[in-house]
This record gives sequence, structure tokens and C-alpha cells, in this order.
Amino acid sequence: VRTGAPTGPLPAPAVPGARSGPPGGTSVVPALRALHDALLHAAETFDRGFGNALHTRRRTAVSLVRTAIGAAGREYGLRVALCFGVSVAVAQALHHARWYGNHPHWYWLPATAVFLVKPDLGPLASRVLCRAAGTVLGAVVFAGLALLLPRPEGFVALVAVSGALIPVATRHFAAQTAVVTVLVLALVMVGGEPQASWNRIVETLLACAIVLLVGHLPALGQRGGTVRARLTRAGEAADVYLAHVLSDGTARDRTGRWVLRREAYRALAEARAAIDLAAAELPALARHSEGTGAVAATLERLVDTTTACAVQLDDTGRLTPRHTERIAELLGELAERCEHAGLRTGPARPVAV
Repeated sequence: VRTGAPTGPLPAPAVPGARSGPPGGTSVVPALRALHDALLHAAETFDRGFGNALHTRRRTAVSLVRTAIGAAGREYGLRVALCFGVSVAVAQALHHARWYGNHPHWYWLPATAVFLVKPDLGPLASRVLCRAAGTVLGAVVFAGLALLLPRPEGFVALVAVSGALIPVATRHFAAQTAVVTVLVLALVMVGGEPQASWNRIVETLLACAIVLLVGHLPALGQRGGTVRARLTRAGEAADVYLAHVLSDGTARDRTGRWVLRREAYRALAEARAAIDLAAAELPALARHSEGTGAVAATLERLVDTTTACAVQLDDTGRLTPRHTERIAELLGELAERCEHAGLRTGPARPVAV
């Protein structure tokens, strides 16, 4: 993988009565034979450069619309709308206040608020606090450098240095904010608007306060829409995968089964990420995702068991009582944990999540 060189020959002699097997030709259990087949398939795909033949998800327009208008989409849209509306009102009030100073950059406040609401920047409280701390730190550093550097040459050099530091500062949101703050203030000073630098700092801190307050309103955090939407999607993917494996035509459509398996595990990984993010929020938001980790763990075991059933069916053509009992046990456990977490439940399958 590091060099891009071919994999070369692999020692995998065939096992009598099976498609592949380990060196030595001894009989192995179905799971180990399936592992050998998967490794050989991966090596062949990499060796021949079949990167475009991977079994990836295919998102349709309908699924994208469902995501946008679903529980998570509505919750995010409401939070963005509230933060934008409040920040615009505050910005307009400051824009017309005599004591604050009239400046043309009133849009900084709503733009900063909408950016902070983005759900991919980590927990809401930590991202807001990091933005506030980084802004203050950057302002202090810029104030110190402004006293020492000549004008305007020093500010031009400061812009160049700050731009070069951005790739390094991306390791932490607060450090990145500090570097960007120095960069923006230097650009503002080069443009001849010293008053705008003070306005930029004040409006950033106001945007942090607005997002922190609006983001923790009880009406917004009550449902935990993102976690529930991701768990629902993971449950649906697990349900489709299980139904496909237990159907009669699964042996004739292994490629389709692989696509469903990848989709199930990918949806579970996204649900896990959403649960971990929600657990790191302030208690006002974190309490609404209690019990969802147990639901995700049960779904993971169910998908693993479904894969084991698929391997068993490929090898013998039938399931053992142990497999069917395990599936029934996991479905019952899933229903109990969904009820405990306050999620929707149904009669049999994980689509009820």
C-alpha cells in the first residue's frame, strides 16, 4: 500500500471441498475459509487496480431529501435559523448605535454565528469556547506585535506568516482561530480600518454567546435528532442486510450482499460518531442521548451475527439452531434497549429503531 507495488503471489492452496484455505490444505471452519477468501479478493482487487469496483454506497436524490427534512435536518435548520436571526438583529442594533461606531462589516456577526453552528466542528460547547479563547489569544498576540512592527510593512509580513501557519494550526480549533484572528486583524489594519479590528473581536465574542445560548435551548436539545436519525438509518441498513441474507437468493447475489454489508457497517460507524459527539456535549444536550450507546452496541452485534449467518449459508447452505437463536436473542435485546432509550420499537426487526 505504501509503495503501490503489486502484491505478488500469495501462498493460499485450495482446500478440498472449499474455494480456498490456509497453507497445508487442512480443513478449517467456515469463518476462517471466508476470511481467506476475503483476503484473496482484497489482494486481487488491489493488485489489478480495481478501485472503481468497490462496493460503495449509492445515495439517491430521495435519500438526500429525507436526510434534509428528517429529524436531524430539521433540528440543524432550526438552530441555524435562530442563531442567524438573533445575530442579525444584534448586528443591526450595533450597526446603528452611536457609541459602537458605524462600520460596513455588520455581516461578520451572523456569518460567525452560522459557522459555529456547523455540526462537524466537535461538541457545541467546546467549539464555542475554543473560538472565544482563540479570538482573545489572537487579539492579544496581534496587539503585542502591532506595537513592535513597522507599518504597513510589518502588517504585510504578519499576513504572510499567519497564512503559512494555518496548515499547522489546524490541529486544534483554538489554535487555528488564534492564527486566523491575527491574519484578519492584520488584513484589516492594512486596509486602513483600525476600528474594525475592535469590532471584529467584540462581534466574535457576541456570536459565541448567541450560539452557546441558542444551542442549548430546551426545545432544540429535547429530541436529539441527529443521534436518533443516525440510529434509525443504522437500524434500517441492518434490517435490509439481515433480510437479504435470510432470503433464498442471497447465494446468487454475493455482490449485492457485500454492498449491503458495507452500508450497514458504515451507517453504524456514523451512528457511533454521532453518539460520541452527543455524549461530549453539556449535560443539557448529553442527557437526551442516554441509552443510545447500548442500542448501537446491540446493532453492531446483530450485523456481526448476520455476517456469520451469511458465511454459514455460503458454506453449508443452511443455518444452525445456534445462529437462529442468536438472531432472535439479539432482536429481543434490541427491542428492550430501544424502549429503555425512548426510541421507536417494532415487532421484529431493527428497522424499528
